[in-house]
Amino acid sequence: MNNEPENASQSTNVMWWLSCVLITAIASFLRFFWLALKPLHHDEGVNGWFLTTLFRDGEYKYDPANYHGPTLYYISLGFAKVFGLDTVSVRASVAIWGVLIVILAFFLRRYIGKIGSLSAALFLALSPSMVYISRYFIHEMFFVFLSLAIVVAIVFFIENRKPSVSAIGWTVLILLVSFLPSTLKLASKLGGNSEGAVWAFRGGFLIVELVLIALVVRMLMTWNDGRPIYFLLAIACASLMFATKETAFITLGTMLIACGCVWIWKKLFKNKDEALPDDAFLHDGELEKIDDRHLNCKNFRTALGSTSDRLLIAAASVLVFSYIGILFFSSFFTHLEGVRSAVEAYAIWTKTGNKDHTQNGTWAYLGWMRESEVPIMVLSAIGGLIAFVKARHRLAMFITLWAFGLLAAYTIIPYKTPWLAISFLLPMCIVAGYAINEMAVAKNVSLKIVAGLFAVTASAVLAFQSYQLNFVNYADEDQALIYAHTDREFHDLVGSIEHYAEKSGRRTDAKIEVVSPDYWPMVWYFRDYKQANFHGRLIDTVDAEMIVAKKPDQDAEVIRRYSAKYLFVGPYHLRSGVDLILLVRKDLADNDAKELYLIPER
Repeated sequence: MNNEPENASQSTNVMWWLSCVLITAIASFLRFFWLALKPLHHDEGVNGWFLTTLFRDGEYKYDPANYHGPTLYYISLGFAKVFGLDTVSVRASVAIWGVLIVILAFFLRRYIGKIGSLSAALFLALSPSMVYISRYFIHEMFFVFLSLAIVVAIVFFIENRKPSVSAIGWTVLILLVSFLPSTLKLASKLGGNSEGAVWAFRGGFLIVELVLIALVVRMLMTWNDGRPIYFLLAIACASLMFATKETAFITLGTMLIACGCVWIWKKLFKNKDEALPDDAFLHDGELEKIDDRHLNCKNFRTALGSTSDRLLIAAASVLVFSYIGILFFSSFFTHLEGVRSAVEAYAIWTKTGNKDHTQNGTWAYLGWMRESEVPIMVLSAIGGLIAFVKARHRLAMFITLWAFGLLAAYTIIPYKTPWLAISFLLPMCIVAGYAINEMAVAKNVSLKIVAGLFAVTASAVLAFQSYQLNFVNYADEDQALIYAHTDREFHDLVGSIEHYAEKSGRRTDAKIEVVSPDYWPMVWYFRDYKQANFHGRLIDTVDAEMIVAKKPDQDAEVIRRYSAKYLFVGPYHLRSGVDLILLVRKDLADNDAKELYLIPER
């Protein structure tokens, strides 16, 4: 009889782990399956061009005038080196962070309950927006992962936890990234033209670095049993956020404001909190409490340690934050001008942030979410009410304020793009999971049933919408989340060019003159074509195998310049408001090619 509680606990634990594995598998499938299905967005094409230059020439220079931070390119470089420079590998370098976000939600089990963390992870796994942006080669997903990583790391720090294997692993990875690339460059210089010498230097440097990293980790582990590691990981994530996107100050500022608001709220209702019974909030029927009482300012100060410990943490934090930022913005100390440019980026961003790029108005985000994220909107609102009115749960209140604070901030800022929405959608999913947990553990049977119905219905709706958006309507302009995306016909254009390049016998040596001023993401798709020239304006040519022009803007001039030597293959829709035409040299043209004067109006 005494073994029954223990067996029940073991059974619950097995179910927990099986649920985690299943949800992670769902998230992985939705993010990695058929990654090349939709053509690259023009922003992805620009990012791909930077990556291609970095991959082939080993060079990247941060430009604050037009582009976000450098972290994306260096992360993707590692994937490209291992798996090749192609669409699947570069998108996989983003998709992996979408999966890791789901896994991070499991670490909130103690704070929002087992059912809550599993529900939050499932909502994150199924959310149409989270899946769609996870399959995009842009900066957003890594940025959002870092924001959740900061929250988890700070919570663990306040709890005064000893570092787990995963925390030590992330520390080692960050240390490797901080030093290995620079020493590899040094090894290449020292080795000169001798490949053997280069590899000898690389091997030697790697051994030295691994030893030094082991010593650093050992030193950190002896400092208050390694507990400051979580704080330093949070600082590293904050620095990486700034090195990823200029909007880092909005996310971090919202978090700080949310902390202040929670502190004020707890002060206002201090007496009522003390009257709450110890077993007010239970994990799905277990005796383990959802204990958030230790997540307070007093325990944060205690976790910082003695005065000397606090000075050490402050010094280490400044060092970590500064070093990581300088490392990436200087392109691993090869372009120091990039550090100054990182500061200039904010002056530029304040100007671009004053323009509405989607022309959807002030309430664009609510409109987009109404079309694809209704279950999460409803459940997060319920979770927020429970957190503030019933439970006064510190973490749940913080995450609620984080979510709706970001929603308010991005609503006020005129600049609107769909992928910015996932910054507040992430905490909304967590609060939605908390709502399910609180209803599921209630003593009222009706609330338990409502929780089950909500969870099943929300998951089914999100799964269906995610399938429709990501595998059926992935390039349709009438979808809320699809902003100026490249049309499906672009793949037909790529196929036609590849066909004529093969037919010419020159393959990737075929000469392609792109005279259209709009051509992204074509640069990415023809990165292997040595004579693919992107002029962006009309030129005279008679020897190019193919010409790509824009219609109708260039129709008249195209007919005048190219009618003698070229035939018209077909029109191709690139994206909203942009159509292209492909011309092929007459000696290569198929029988269905037409004279240029027959170019149709479109």
